[in-house]
Amino acid sequence: MAPKLQFAAKTVIDQGRVPRETFEELKQWCLLQNLPVLSDEQLILFLLSCYNVLDATKNTIHAYFKCKHEAPELFYNRNMEAEDVLKACKTCEFAVFPVKTANNEAVVMLKLQESAYYKFHLEAIMKTLLMVGELTLYQDPPDGLVQVIDMKGFGLLHLTRLRIGPLRKFFQYVQEGVPCRLKQIHVLNTVYFIDKIMKIVKPFMKEELYNMIKFHPAHMKMGDFFEKYLPMDCLPEDYGGSLPKLNVLSCQTYDMIRGLERFYRDEEEQVRSYKMKK
Repeated sequence: MAPKLQFAAKTVIDQGRVPRETFEELKQWCLLQNLPVLSDEQLILFLLSCYNVLDATKNTIHAYFKCKHEAPELFYNRNMEAEDVLKACKTCEFAVFPVKTANNEAVVMLKLQESAYYKFHLEAIMKTLLMVGELTLYQDPPDGLVQVIDMKGFGLLHLTRLRIGPLRKFFQYVQEGVPCRLKQIHVLNTVYFIDKIMKIVKPFMKEELYNMIKFHPAHMKMGDFFEKYLPMDCLPEDYGGSLPKLNVLSCQTYDMIRGLERFYRDEEEQVRSYKMKK
């Protein structure tokens, strides 16, 4: 059974965001492929993420399933009661902001809240971040995604917790399979050893993604950030914005994820069926 999303494909088509002819052509193509059944809403997300270019959309759909079934540690047992997700939420704060940008881009934030390096579980954090990212697509698909990362509390010993295998899988999915366009990446409170971190992760990043990252020092004036990148109404109060504090937004995000338990379960079954058909 295809996972059910809350928006309707017809609404997006009627808005003119996806041409009906392109949607119908993709739908017919899917019937001829060795793919699990996809909902109309899933097809809409793939088309939006690829600017309605059919060949790119087809490649993204295959990459979506391939990346997910090859990384069960990132995409299986996705619920707020899972042990690894609970660990991630004790280590970091994750939040989807309730306001989109003027360009209809969703904003997601990740902040380290537990600075002890030995409590930093990379796979769990990436898994939870991907869950939060998919939450942005559930109700009203955005035209892009903005990722904000606060590195305050990240120390040199955290580097020992970075693992090549999971990083490779994570970046492959983000760049090839995720049904949403990543538009901006902002790293706040950039640490002095950021070059060492980038030396580890850069081999897995395409030039387009790497060039998207903007590093901001701890002493940055938020007024400049608001003027150049994101407006005040798209950031929390504790970052000079007009939204509630990040911990409040995180709690709201976790509540929304709990409400999507059926969606994540159906999506996992869909991915597993792709593996069986391969």
